[in-house]
Amino acid sequence: MAKASASVAGPAEVAVPRTARERILDAARSAFRQNGIAATPLDEVAALAGVARPNLYRYFSSREELVRQVMIAEVRAVNAERWSRITLSGPVAPLILDSLVAGHDLAHDYMANVTLVAEATAITADLMSHDEALAAAQYEYWGPLLEYGRARGEIAAHLTNERIVRWFLTNHVLVSERPVLVPDGDVRAWFADFVVPPVLAGGNA
Repeated sequence: MAKASASVAGPAEVAVPRTARERILDAARSAFRQNGIAATPLDEVAALAGVARPNLYRYFSSREELVRQVMIAEVRAVNAERWSRITLSGPVAPLILDSLVAGHDLAHDYMANVTLVAEATAITADLMSHDEALAAAQYEYWGPLLEYGRARGEIAAHLTNERIVRWFLTNHVLVSERPVLVPDGDVRAWFADFVVPPVLAGGNA
């Protein structure tokens, strides 16, 4: 039986309108990436989102709350991209290493330069100390990966997931804010030699 020569068109995709809150978040993310967080006026965010500035406060109670929600969105965007790059298969050490390097590289891709990365990283680290929602966004990625390693007996039993994630964040802050401290700028080697081994059973990669 001959194949039909013409393909049958499927239903046209219908764009789903974004809510005002989503537009504001997207505008803030774009402006922060371009200018930095501290240097971005809310007037610019409102203009990019197509709303009047007073309307920002209908969706976000303060500038700090907007920054918090942007940081959560950025963490989840990085997490989604990292999951697209790894598969839970084989030893956990290379998966942790690839995840740390990907997180570092993606942060630099999302922000325009090292200064903006350092600013965003410092704010994220500060929020992690007391913000449950941001901590939960971090654990959305690391929790399944660490539990996979625990099931294989490859994660140090005396370390909780919380302590491990904070250890990873501590080093992310270090290499983002003070890249000159990493020999030859080789972030992968730094993570492989000094960051991953302490969380493994037996302390070996």
